[in-house]
Amino acid sequence: MKSVDTKSRLAWYGMSVLAWFFGLAALMPLHGAETTKAATAIHTSPLETGKLRVVIADNEAYAPAHLAGYNGVAELRSAGANQPNLFVPLYAGLNLEHIFSGDAASYGWHIFEPRQAPMELRRISKRRVELNQQRTEHWPLRSRLTFEVKGDAMDLTYYGTPLEDVWRKHGYIGVFFASYIQSPKDMAIQFIGRSRPGRGDATPRWIKHLPPSHGVAASHRPAGSAWDPSFDDGFKLTLASSFSDFEYVYPFCFGRSGENVLVLMSETLRDGGEMRFAQSPSGGGTGNPAWDFVYFRRDYAVGREFSFRVRAVYRKFTNVEDVVRLYERWSGEKVRRPSS
Repeated sequence: MKSVDTKSRLAWYGMSVLAWFFGLAALMPLHGAETTKAATAIHTSPLETGKLRVVIADNEAYAPAHLAGYNGVAELRSAGANQPNLFVPLYAGLNLEHIFSGDAASYGWHIFEPRQAPMELRRISKRRVELNQQRTEHWPLRSRLTFEVKGDAMDLTYYGTPLEDVWRKHGYIGVFFASYIQSPKDMAIQFIGRSRPGRGDATPRWIKHLPPSHGVAASHRPAGSAWDPSFDDGFKLTLASSFSDFEYVYPFCFGRSGENVLVLMSETLRDGGEMRFAQSPSGGGTGNPAWDFVYFRRDYAVGREFSFRVRAVYRKFTNVEDVVRLYERWSGEKVRRPSS
């Protein structure tokens, strides 16, 4: 009986040791699982409707050509087989490119910090994706971008929260979005606008504009604005600091690529926010213009979120009346058609 008892005790002891060992192992981190999870992080997300095919990307590269450092809409195509990408495949559109203050203290920083800092891409629903960036190296601005497709339209809503105040010198937060258009036959954009006071005809009319070179006559302010942001001497971001002689009457513009048209529309902004169109004839390389926009926020506070919304419509071009009606339906605003 003693030998049986001894064997039983030994068996019980052995089972207890094994149970303790496996229990301890269960509490230890599974490095292999963590590696697998990290390896499956999402860096691109497709969005489709019956009319559009879109790919949203963070700042990571992906095959076959998209480079690292370009976020937002990496691909925008009409639905159907073999449709070309509106944007330069290496780059992107509606790409969060710059955060700025106009202060010379930032001259030594990388001017493309939002393209360098990590982003988290989250799929919210079948037709909605979100990009989150906690901040960049020097700019304490938390950014959240939502992209949602509807028919032939895509809405971008930007949410920004300043975590510290590094913008006080000139009193505004600047946020710049770039779109690099792939080899359009006509590189200009068009909008209903007028000449700035003292710079020409103040009658609203259709304006077709292409800057003569990069950083010259680049941005157009809203009509009625009596404010131009200030910048320190030698400010690097000339697409934001170089003003044209024109101002837009309604916050929409369009450009044509092949048989299609890209219409960019902004909500009418109040409470310290101002949107400006910006352009470059060569932002995406020779023959590849940049059709951009820049947002200035003057009424801001640390910890208080601000936001704005823009809509991009990509469809077959018929005539300018169709473009005007698109804006009217979206904004609820009646547009007075210019006589010329």
